[in-house]
Amino acid sequence: MAENPEVLSAYVAHLRRIWGRHGSPGAEQIAGRTQGQLFPMSALQVEECLRGETIPESSLELHVLLYGITNGYGRAWSKRPEEAEPEVTPAFRLWRDVTGAPAEPATAPQPAVHDHDPQPSARGVVEMAVEVATYLGAAGIGGIIGNRADSVVTRTASRLFQSVRDRWQSRGADGHLSEEEAVDAAIAAALAHDYHLESLRVTSAEERSDGSWRVSLAAPGLTLRVLVPTGDLAEATILIIPE
Repeated sequence: MAENPEVLSAYVAHLRRIWGRHGSPGAEQIAGRTQGQLFPMSALQVEECLRGETIPESSLELHVLLYGITNGYGRAWSKRPEEAEPEVTPAFRLWRDVTGAPAEPATAPQPAVHDHDPQPSARGVVEMAVEVATYLGAAGIGGIIGNRADSVVTRTASRLFQSVRDRWQSRGADGHLSEEEAVDAAIAAALAHDYHLESLRVTSAEERSDGSWRVSLAAPGLTLRVLVPTGDLAEATILIIPE
């Protein structure tokens, strides 16, 4: 966390401006809106966030806080680029300044190397594979994925994967993911490869004849084509193809 109190003050002031523009809802009301989200908050946590005594640990947690404050924002990753939320954009920049989280890279992260020796795409970019079961396990045991120690990024991706699987199972596990579930799974896979949540936008989601989904995400400098298979995520491998 940044030691400069001016940075923290600027972040809190902007957060409270957003809060004021949306009618200054009470902490209980904000907390109630976050129930059912990935990171449900208590009224005390909301009050501490608005005073700057607690800072969201990840950008996804900040999304949930903003969802509660504005009564609707928080699924910004499902919006198209032309539907940007300008009032919250500075909140993420200031949050990064406070927490010391890395800024969005000027270029896309380099794809990880996998044991299955993925084939280069037509444009010479290596496909990235995400074995979802590994992340579901990490969500429960807080363990290590490959050689990478558990981190905020890993926990966030794990929690989002688990949320998708829970929703899928609650519908009777009929084999097909809904569009929202497929989009969230694609986002979780991108998070697992170090893309920033606030930099991703969904441009399309197409269900294919076999029940799988092809989700297109706009990221800095490129498009990610994410192939989400049908069925139980615990048995799924999601492919990310940068273009």
